Amino acid sequence: MNSYLDTLALELNTHGGAAAARHGVLAATPWNPTPTTSVSYEAGKRLLIIGSLKEATDMESRLPETIQCYIAASDVQDTGLLPVNAYRCTGLSIDGYLGRYRVMLPGHADADDDQDNLAGVFGIDDGYFDQILDCGDPAILTAAVKPPGYHHAHTRDALKAALDTIPEMIGEFDKPKFFIYDEDICAHGRSGITGCTNCMDACPTDAIISIGESVRVNPHLCQGGGTCAGNCPSGAITYAYPPMEEQAGLLRTMVRNLLAQPEIDCLHVLFFDRENGFPLVSGQAGQLADNVLPFIVEEIGSVGPELLACALAYGACSVSLLVPDGMPDQIVRSLDKSVELVRCVLEQTGHTDRALDRIASLDRMHMPDQGNEAGPPATFAAVGDKRSLTRQALSHLNRISENPVPSCSLPQGSMFGRVRIARDACTLCMGCVSQCPGKALQAGGGVPALRFIESNCVQCGICIGSCPETALTLEPRLHFDPDVTNRAVTLKEEAPFHCISCGKAFATQTMIARMTERLKGHWMFERPGAMNRLRMCEDCRVVDMFDKEDHIN
Repeated sequence: MNSYLDTLALELNTHGGAAAARHGVLAATPWNPTPTTSVSYEAGKRLLIIGSLKEATDMESRLPETIQCYIAASDVQDTGLLPVNAYRCTGLSIDGYLGRYRVMLPGHADADDDQDNLAGVFGIDDGYFDQILDCGDPAILTAAVKPPGYHHAHTRDALKAALDTIPEMIGEFDKPKFFIYDEDICAHGRSGITGCTNCMDACPTDAIISIGESVRVNPHLCQGGGTCAGNCPSGAITYAYPPMEEQAGLLRTMVRNLLAQPEIDCLHVLFFDRENGFPLVSGQAGQLADNVLPFIVEEIGSVGPELLACALAYGACSVSLLVPDGMPDQIVRSLDKSVELVRCVLEQTGHTDRALDRIASLDRMHMPDQGNEAGPPATFAAVGDKRSLTRQALSHLNRISENPVPSCSLPQGSMFGRVRIARDACTLCMGCVSQCPGKALQAGGGVPALRFIESNCVQCGICIGSCPETALTLEPRLHFDPDVTNRAVTLKEEAPFHCISCGKAFATQTMIARMTERLKGHWMFERPGAMNRLRMCEDCRVVDMFDKEDHIN
């Protein structure tokens, strides 16, 4: 069985005091995350070099002869000067990943003809290059994090790294599948109405695309940045390496065990990841303050509001996210969004002594004073989805506040909130009910009514786009009373409108009044009695049209 310290692999300062207690707790904490499935790559020796003929041939000469180089030259006027493995072209489009890069000539990005596919021009039967060395600036692929096998050699250092890496990427490789996606609870879209796009906006690898009412995640492009999971309001995308519940459970165990040590009365949690943060933390491990809990995650972008809120609820006085300079903008924005949500609740619940920061280096870490206790720690188990864990943690912080509040307003785009209605504008057409992905908006059953359950609302905005009367608006907030958030409240209710012919209820008073007002004076309703048909149910309307024989041909 592995311990957390084995995973961390840091030589922490163990010279007495709280540091020794910390070392003992970390060494005694078991950590065996559930393994995830894997994604496979198979790459051969076909390399496409994109750039001027001179630099491309120079790159070719610096690579092992076993690599089959092809050149897309952009600066050759006389094609007779081209070597047999080169082709003159510009304006290329590229998609794919290690072992399966498809490169299309201008104007033919979706064509299947071998003469439009650059690999086909070179006689490559399957139509794919294994790797690409792009010497241009800017890169053809615009993703902030490039897929494996795509090397953007626009600087001397990048070129050296590419030349060293290319030979090592020939063969068969596996990597973890970092995400789990449940399209049934995805709030991306309904019936052509776009709602939440958080995962696509936050993905630094361009691995997520819209396919209508849901999204598609390409596991070969995904590099596990985690920002999709950190930003998903419904929990449709979750981080799988390791699962969020297991990370929250590990955090709960370590915070609780460290606070049980008599030497530690005020704990600071430091989140950092394996690739970018670990080198900084390991280099200064011996200088970490005694009451710092170093908490390693696979990718820093996977830290969402649930982990930040749980760290504070379980007893930490302060939390820092170590995000070194140079990280993709999407990751930085994602983490800032999570920090802003939790910090907003801290401020409104009076926890002004709690610190929550994103830092670029350890010397910027805001450390609380020893003796500044965080209050009674939460005891809830780390079980549930992202929304329930976040709500439980923030609700606990509100309960232990000196001045608890019934609710907190949240920043725009937050995952909690309610829907407000302009009653005079709403006709109770129920268009919003049919489109709401979380079933937060519901019909009234036997009477014309619109009801709302706040705990189901993910603030996706699909209801706004589906309302023909623009009667709905979103109000991001977090209400702490479950009796309020779990109860169906009536946003609008009115008496039904009864057919003037048979008496059957078939619409609402507002809907009929709105319809007759808008169609008054329309040429189709100028004939005597035509307007009255709007006040009839569907069956009576048809009967009336044929009985009076004044329908329009």
